[in-house]
Amino acid sequence: MTKINIRRLNIDDANDFRTIRLSGLKHNPEMFGSTYAVESQRPLALFAERIERSVIVGAFHKNQIVGVIIFLQETGLKNAHKANIYGFYIEPQFRGQGIATQLLQTVLSYAQDCVEQIMLSVVSTNDLAIQLYKKHGFQIYGTEPRAMKSEIGYQDEILMVLFLNKDAH
Repeated sequence: MTKINIRRLNIDDANDFRTIRLSGLKHNPEMFGSTYAVESQRPLALFAERIERSVIVGAFHKNQIVGVIIFLQETGLKNAHKANIYGFYIEPQFRGQGIATQLLQTVLSYAQDCVEQIMLSVVSTNDLAIQLYKKHGFQIYGTEPRAMKSEIGYQDEILMVLFLNKDAH
């Protein structure tokens, strides 16, 4: 089994975050709302800013980032009880080793103390991700048809939610 270190990213990890984000956009563009062409032109400071305003957890193998998940809590008075997960990506050669589970569990553990529900959307063809989310208690509450459009056409997204505080809904 590959030794993986899971930890929250800090401002000093901006270059690693940029690296894994661009890798995801290059290898699996269908999974993201942005594109490699757009993100590769963004300054490093923008990636540092994302780290400062989100909880971003990375998976490292021998000090190289191989996976990432982003957790962003809402800030409005009436919706601060919610958060979103996005930008979840594992390098292809590291998939199937439980890294996605470790990253998701780390975020869910963090979320227990600050939100009541977590929302996410996942491309409808990403069966492995949907299974992972269901395994951790996420429920499908809808589908957004034609959620993304690219040169390969339209893609639907599955909308999922996890209620952390069962008494709150």
